[in-house]
Amino acid sequence: MKKSANQTIYAIWIDRKHAMVMKATTEGEPEFIEIKSGAGRERFDGETTNKTGMLGTSLDWQKKMQERENNHVQQFLKKVVDQIQQAKEILILGSGDTRYELQNIIEKSKSLQDIPLKNRAFRKITKRELEQEMEKEFSLHLD
Repeated sequence: MKKSANQTIYAIWIDRKHAMVMKATTEGEPEFIEIKSGAGRERFDGETTNKTGMLGTSLDWQKKMQERENNHVQQFLKKVVDQIQQAKEILILGSGDTRYELQNIIEKSKSLQDIPLKNRAFRKITKRELEQEMEKEFSLHLD
């Protein structure tokens, strides 16, 4: 596959509920995409079991809910990865394990596996702060 001269640099801020993807090309204005997750909540109510049911039925309920949430997160991460095309470099910011899950999916992707990737813990930020972090990390001058 022939590489295009118009390669893109990406900065992604992600958590379990939403992602912000900022992409800057060598030609043109930076683009911003926000993706919402279908995942409901991160934790179970109380996170305890009441073993009153026969054969551990309460445990089965928790397993099903956790499985369902994991499937939502995987679909969400695939939507984020689908936004990345002709990448030159990628910066992933965020809190929690979701940024590591995204990194693993990117590294396993055939089209993205050899791309330089940086992954840093970062607080919740706005669109403008994401743009500033991208400028600082890649020494860009976006306006």
